[in-house]
Amino acid sequence: MRKSTGAEYGRLLNLVYIISDMVIFLSFLYTLYIPDSLGATHIPIKLIGASQMAKPDRNTFQNRLNEMMNSIRQNILKGVYKPGDFLPAETALADQFLLSKNSVRLVLEKLVDDGLILKIPRVGTQVASRPQQTVVRFGVYPSLYEEANIGQLIARFQEEHPHIRIEPLKLPYFQAESVKQLLQSGIVDVITLNHIDYAHFRENDNLHVLEHYPEPQEVYPFLNDLFATEEGTVAVRPFIFSPVILCYNKEHFRQRRLFEPDSSWDWHDLRDALTKVSSPDRFGLFFHLSSYTRWPIFFLQNRAEFRRDENGRLSIEDPDMLGLLRFIRELIHEDGLFPLVMSFGEHDAEKLFKQQKVSVILTTYYRLNQLIDADFPFDIAQLPKSRTHDTQLLTTGIAVGSMSARKDEARCFADYLLSEPSQSFIRRHSFSLPANKWITESAQPELPNKPARLELHRELIPHYATQDRLKLTFDEIQLLGGCLGQYFSRLVDEDGLIRLFNKQLKP
Repeated sequence: MRKSTGAEYGRLLNLVYIISDMVIFLSFLYTLYIPDSLGATHIPIKLIGASQMAKPDRNTFQNRLNEMMNSIRQNILKGVYKPGDFLPAETALADQFLLSKNSVRLVLEKLVDDGLILKIPRVGTQVASRPQQTVVRFGVYPSLYEEANIGQLIARFQEEHPHIRIEPLKLPYFQAESVKQLLQSGIVDVITLNHIDYAHFRENDNLHVLEHYPEPQEVYPFLNDLFATEEGTVAVRPFIFSPVILCYNKEHFRQRRLFEPDSSWDWHDLRDALTKVSSPDRFGLFFHLSSYTRWPIFFLQNRAEFRRDENGRLSIEDPDMLGLLRFIRELIHEDGLFPLVMSFGEHDAEKLFKQQKVSVILTTYYRLNQLIDADFPFDIAQLPKSRTHDTQLLTTGIAVGSMSARKDEARCFADYLLSEPSQSFIRRHSFSLPANKWITESAQPELPNKPARLELHRELIPHYATQDRLKLTFDEIQLLGGCLGQYFSRLVDEDGLIRLFNKQLKP
C-alpha cells in the first residue's frame, strides 16, 4: 500500500475537520426538531446547553489526534499492547479520545503506515510484529548530555524509528587515536568529534575512516571550513559551537559600583575590576589553566605563531607575542584574584561561579548550561583584548564511520541529530549554539535567568580563531599544554618554557 505523504496527511486532516463540522451542525438541527411518532408537525425540544454543544476548536481537535497517536504508539513501544494483540474497537477509541470515528480511522491509518499496526477487514486492528531492532552504537562525549540534551534527542529518535536502537558509548576527550581505533574496528557507527580531535585525524591521514558529505548549506560557513577536506567535502558535519566568553556576577559588580565589562576592555581593565570585586570570601577570576580550550587564547590574541627550524625545533618569531601569557601569569599570582592553592578539574569554574565563590570566569555557551538554575543575575561579555580581540572557537560535529556495518541506520540517526527539529530542540532547551544558522538566529532559548547579552556570539564572528593558527600539530598542542603548568607555577620563564617544550618534542 502506498504510504501517505505529509501533505496528504494534512489535507486529510482538513477534510475530516470539515466533515466533523457538518456532522455537528446536522446534529444540532436534529436536536431542535424531532419528528413526532404520529406524523404530526415537528415538536421543538429544549435546546442543549452551550457547554455540551461547544465544538472543539482546531487546536483542541489537533491535540486530541496527537494524544491518541502518542498514546497508542507508546503503549505499543512499551509492550502494553504486544504483537498480535487487538486494539480497542474504533467506537471505544472515539469515546476515549473524544473524536469521531473518521478521525480515529485517520490516526490508525498513520500507525499502519508506520508499521506499528495491521488493519484486518471485518476483524479489527492488530498490533504488528515488530521487526528486529538494528543497534547503532553512538560514541558520544559525556558533556553533550547537558550541552545538547543528547539523551532526550536519542529518546525522540527511537520513538520515531522503533526499528533502530541507539546504544551510547562514552568517548574520551582529546584521545583521537583511541576514537580512530573504535571506528576502524566497527565498534562505533556514529561519533561526536570536536575540531581539536578532528585535527589529529587530518594530520595523520585518517579521514578515510569517516564518511564524507557535501558541505551542508544550512550551517555557518566558518564551521564547515573547520571540517573541510581537500575534495571540497566535509568529513564531520557541524552540530553545535561556542566561542570562549567572559561570564560575570552582576551583583558583585553592582555592590562595588563598578561598570560591567564591555567590548572596549583590555586585560588591564579586567585586572583593575578584579582587584575591586574580590573579597576575603571570594576570588576575582577563575578558569582552568591547562585546558586546551583556554590557554591558546593568550597566544591567539597576540598573533603568536610558532616557526620550525631545519631540525624541527620550535620557537616564537617575536618574544613580545608572549606578552599576554606573561601578564596572565602575574595576574593569577596576585593575592586574592585567582584560586591557585586548590586543585580544580576541567569544569569547576562554573561550580565555583554558581556558589558565588568567584566573580568572573572564562567559559563557553556550552558551560552556561551549568548556570540555568543559578539564583543570582549574571551576564556575558566579550573577552578583554590584547593585540586583537580574538577568541577561541570551539565546535563539535557528527560523523558516520565509513566501516560501519549498519551504515544506513547510522546515517539516519546522524541526519536526525542535524535536522531542523533537533537543532531547534537544542536551541530552545539549552544555551548551546546549534550549527544551523537559521535556527540559531531565528529561535530563542526558552529558559529562565537568560543572560541579557546572550546573542553576543553574532558580534564575535569576525574574532573567531582556532588553535590551527598556532601552526602546531595536535600532539604539540598537548605537549605545550603540559609545559605551561611549570610556566604558570613560575618554575620557568618564557625562554625556559620554549626550551622545555623543545626538550620534550619527539625527534
